[in-house]
Amino acid sequence: MRWILYILIFLALLVLAGFLFPREVTLERSVYIAKPPQAVFPYVNNFRNFNSWSPWYQLDPNTQYEYSGPEEGLGAVMSWNSDNPNVGNGSQTITASEPYSLVRTDLDFGGQGNATAEFRLQPQGSGTNVTWWFSTDMGSGPIARWMGLAVKNMVGDSYEQGLAKLKNLVESEAAAPQPTQEIDNGSDADLPSDSDDEMGAEPEGIESEMEDQSLEEEGEELIEENQ
Repeated sequence: MRWILYILIFLALLVLAGFLFPREVTLERSVYIAKPPQAVFPYVNNFRNFNSWSPWYQLDPNTQYEYSGPEEGLGAVMSWNSDNPNVGNGSQTITASEPYSLVRTDLDFGGQGNATAEFRLQPQGSGTNVTWWFSTDMGSGPIARWMGLAVKNMVGDSYEQGLAKLKNLVESEAAAPQPTQEIDNGSDADLPSDSDDEMGAEPEGIESEMEDQSLEEEGEELIEENQ
């Protein structure tokens, strides 16, 4: 019977420890993207671009997505429905959109609770420091607060994966290099070349020899006439 008492004491300690954890779970993850905020913003302000880098999309490609409200910005809504428990059902709505700097969303996970997330874009040099922030209230129960530890780890890992995908996606969207503009100062045919000099121009040595020969011939003709 003593071991039963030990188990009860252990469970009581777990419950008491749960009250020591904060009821609000807050976390953030950041990544540097070598692109300006203007290049990053459309990927976080438009839910139709979200799945191109979402850390959860590959968990269940058969998830059904629906979009409502504006296509982007304040009031845009995305809802999802999946049989995969790691995806589940829910929706998120953009509640604040400040161009090139902030996007805030409210998330509704149905019976699993609500949360708030933010994308914060901070210019840094020629690129952008992107911070993905998350906050949820786990409630006052000790068990829920214990669950908050697991939620923090799972969401943190997912945010890191998503930001890595976002970085690769945005940085790979570089504009195609423009062809080099060569200045045309005239075709090569209009310019003299070495071959033209060799074929069309007579070397100075040949010209001088021909002149000397001509003078000699004129001299011989004068001598003959005088004779």
